[in-house]
Amino acid sequence: MSKKNNNLYLIIPAFLFVGMAIGIQTGGILKQGITGSIVGVIAYLILRFRNNKMNK
Repeated sequence: MSKKNNNLYLIIPAFLFVGMAIGIQTGGILKQGITGSIVGVIAYLILRFRNNKMNK
């Protein structure tokens, strides 16, 4: 079997762009972009911890 590519770090810019899209609609693009990137980092850390815990 081939090794699975781990592209988990791509979740951070995805949350950033979702936050910016919400910011465009509500008028607070910078605030929502920062919030989206913080949520992306938190989700990345949680998923990385969960994946490392399951592999052991």
